[in-house]
Amino acid sequence: MTGHATPDRTATGATAGDALPLSGVQEEMWTAYRSAPGSHAYNAVWRLRIRGTVDVPALEKAVAALQERHEQLRSLFVERDGLPRRVLLDGPHARLEVRDLPGADEATLYEVSRRETHEPFRLETEGPLRVVLFRRSAQDAVLVPTAHHIVSDYVSRSMMVGDLLRAYADFAAGRVPEWAPVTGSYAEYAEEEARYLASPAGRATADRWRSALAGSAPAELPLDRPRPVLRALRGATVVRHLPADVVDALPDAARAARTTPYAYALAAFQAFVHRWTGQDDFLLGVPASNRMGRRLRDVVGCFLNTVPVRARFTADTTFRGAAAEAGREVTRCLVDGRYPGARLKAPTAGGRAPLFHMAVFLVPLDRMKLPVPPVPQGAPEGPPATCAGLRVSLVDDLAQQEGQLDLLLRLEQAPDGITAVFSYDTDVFDRASVEGFADGFTRMLRAAVTEPARQVADVPLADEHDPAGLPGLGGAGEGPAF
Repeated sequence: MTGHATPDRTATGATAGDALPLSGVQEEMWTAYRSAPGSHAYNAVWRLRIRGTVDVPALEKAVAALQERHEQLRSLFVERDGLPRRVLLDGPHARLEVRDLPGADEATLYEVSRRETHEPFRLETEGPLRVVLFRRSAQDAVLVPTAHHIVSDYVSRSMMVGDLLRAYADFAAGRVPEWAPVTGSYAEYAEEEARYLASPAGRATADRWRSALAGSAPAELPLDRPRPVLRALRGATVVRHLPADVVDALPDAARAARTTPYAYALAAFQAFVHRWTGQDDFLLGVPASNRMGRRLRDVVGCFLNTVPVRARFTADTTFRGAAAEAGREVTRCLVDGRYPGARLKAPTAGGRAPLFHMAVFLVPLDRMKLPVPPVPQGAPEGPPATCAGLRVSLVDDLAQQEGQLDLLLRLEQAPDGITAVFSYDTDVFDRASVEGFADGFTRMLRAAVTEPARQVADVPLADEHDPAGLPGLGGAGEGPAF
């Protein structure tokens, strides 16, 4: 293939068959995978609705070319001498699978393809990539490229779909893809991380983290059931499209607090957690991207490092003050975000305990270069893009990567608004409780943007017209802190 790395060597000189060390975040995901191998909690997917006749041989070549270009996708994950390792293969491992659904209606096509996204990976034997084409007719199909999160983050997912579509267009036209070479590799990134952790700079960062987190504890929303010792990584999702007036007011409120809209929304969630739990000092997870430098720009891999951010509240804390503090904490986390979050777990008699059970992510779809347009709020699929005579649309897949934590709030910021996606662990929460949390956060965010100088302690948790809608009623927790 002209223009991309040879299939048997990485940018750092690793050859097929080599057992390569994992990064910190990969080690954490490997541990989760080994503890619950039947889970789909770490499946990352973009389903694509395709209208037009698919050139299957061209698509098969595109799937192979995608793996040749990105060495993470042609790897297996194993244990060698008691340590997790990535074994580089000498060529493409995943093959395009075509499944015909003659006579299937629209609902069946969506449901069957959705179930495919929930199939667990067998990383030791099958690798981290699957590509399945579901055809209900010669002119109507859904393409499901699924990757395990151990080799992917949101940027990588977009990159993979873009490369797959570009390769398909070239092969369908009788051309060999001529894309710019990938000059870096994930192996290089993992090696650099290991050097950093062993260096004086890495040890100094660890000391700063210990100092910054000392005396705090994970935020604990009231659970409906006790947290199991070993997570099964089962989950579900509650979705809320944030009110347009709240979304419109968010940037101005953030500017007035001299922080970012993400930090402001994070502060509103922290305020809700504080009011509901009564905790004045607690930790949540936030994402830090370690995709730094031009050599890693086109590398597929998981560069997402989730680290703890601290929240402190007093009786006098205002929303604006909470937002400014959240902004400072997020900045501090980003500065020291190279240090793997998994290494920050607290030591216990039985091992190491996590420093957070909940996290808040922002996905800025409106600022990303996506290969296909995002799905509008409430729609089953997005506007079509064209590719070699095909019309390709993104299918709504907000409900994915569920059950990784007690609760993970993902704020997807698109041109038409912000969608709040609450993915939760069904072993500890009932849906009704999470729906109450989602409504409580929406009310708190509205108060934060409309009355930024108001003290957090003065804001009612419940809608005055629906006091029974308080989250956590009937659960195992102690109830709200008024």
